[in-house]
Amino acid sequence: MPEPDGTVRIYWGGANTVMCVGEADLASLVDLCLNHGRPAK
Repeated sequence: MPEPDGTVRIYWGGANTVMCVGEADLASLVDLCLNHGRPAK
């Protein structure tokens, strides 16, 4: 969910025992995905 300051929090869990959160600048994240993503197979 985007935050008002332009960041986005990404939550994930592991083996039903832990929960983690990462935070990124939304504009930077979109730029990385569009311009530096994995090549298509």
